[in-house]
Amino acid sequence: MTEKTTMTIQLNTKNLTIRTTQRDDLDTVAAIWGDREGGKYLPDPYYKSGDELLEILEETPECPVYYFVAILFGSDKVMATCSLGLESSDSATWSIGYAVHKDYWGNGYAIEMVNALIDFARNNGISVITAPVAQKNAASNRVLEKCGFHVDGESSFKKSGTDIVQPSFIYKKYLT
Repeated sequence: MTEKTTMTIQLNTKNLTIRTTQRDDLDTVAAIWGDREGGKYLPDPYYKSGDELLEILEETPECPVYYFVAILFGSDKVMATCSLGLESSDSATWSIGYAVHKDYWGNGYAIEMVNALIDFARNNGISVITAPVAQKNAASNRVLEKCGFHVDGESSFKKSGTDIVQPSFIYKKYLT
């Protein structure tokens, strides 16, 4: 996995279809990331529309990144997002991120997504994954612990477009 892929990738879990993000998904993704409650622990700005995200989806990043959406089986509605990206060009470490629409919180879907990303990473030769998470985001911290991650360090991030700084934990998981 050394280049950005344009092919559609689909991962299936017990309850979810996780597939490559498409242009038609962007308004829903913006609504998930832009929600004041649901997006408060994300480093991304509070997006207002999918047009603001189009640039991200179409850019050729410095390092490979995979953007996914999750859909409940039996539905066609995007209810979550997740991503896997190389941290830097001189690193073998990849980082994950995820966000579940607040209407779907507490159902174990984040755990399913993270485990699917772990399997995808392992199947593609990735051996180390990290995940930065706001320390105050208790639910997300539990998700990563349940998926076998451990706290490897601390940092902080500034919510884009705001003055909000979130102290964060850096979780790590070795896949080999």
